[in-house]
Amino acid sequence: MTTFFKFIKKHFSIGGIFKWTLAIIFLIMALFPIWWMFNIVFSEPGIPIAINPRLYPTSFSAGIQNIKDVLSEANVLAAYGHSLTYAFLTVIGSLLLTSMAAFEFALFDFPGKKILFALVLVAMMIPTAVTLVPTYLLVAKLGWVNKMQGLVVPGLASAFGLFMLTQFFKDIPREIMDAAQIDGDTHFGVYWHVVLPLSRNALVTMAILTFMTTWGNYVWPMVIAKNNDIITVSQMINWYNDPNSFMTVNLMMTAFLLAAILPIIVYIIFQRQIIQGISITGLKG
Repeated sequence: MTTFFKFIKKHFSIGGIFKWTLAIIFLIMALFPIWWMFNIVFSEPGIPIAINPRLYPTSFSAGIQNIKDVLSEANVLAAYGHSLTYAFLTVIGSLLLTSMAAFEFALFDFPGKKILFALVLVAMMIPTAVTLVPTYLLVAKLGWVNKMQGLVVPGLASAFGLFMLTQFFKDIPREIMDAAQIDGDTHFGVYWHVVLPLSRNALVTMAILTFMTTWGNYVWPMVIAKNNDIITVSQMINWYNDPNSFMTVNLMMTAFLLAAILPIIVYIIFQRQIIQGISITGLKG
């Protein structure tokens, strides 16, 4: 025991031990709900967790059956298709629109630039609930209720994305763009061939954050999609969570797991790019 304490004292400081302890606590807090959900899905039906609590799956065959039962519902696969389309169009459109605006704000001067950028910062501070009704009235006037463009278009302009990309673009060497223009590249060509390739980490970060926000968006799809034509995963989850649905806990948790698995996979695959993009953007800002 004395040797163990000597080893700890030699290789770890009190501050280091405290940091690792906090990190482990936060890790458990973040992962335990996901593990508990997985545990309920892959457990024998008819055995309440409250009566027989356990921290490990007991039946993978029961979990597979739960997944089949949820996917057999008519609206589930349609909801996944609609959410994927909604997220994909929002990510692509937001990247193009926001990156072009950030290109101009960061690298060029034009009348009213500071005022417009200040308005962008103000927009970041306005709660979504404040703009919900005006946005709905505008979309309804355009005839986009219950249509995919009604879901996608209002989310294309990202104030946070514009701020983040503007901060990143500011430190791109102007000499590189001047060299491209000397070689005959156009204004748009400089943006497309020079700025975007140099900003891959920031763009990936924005794409993933936009995907996460769009995939989990509940309020706007609930407002704009009043029928099953463009139902999203978040709405489908609400059905399973409805007390009047008479769904069993294992089927509810299966629906939750199926809704969460794609964002988890995306984050695991792109976590390095997300961290690099945020850290680099923060340092350059």
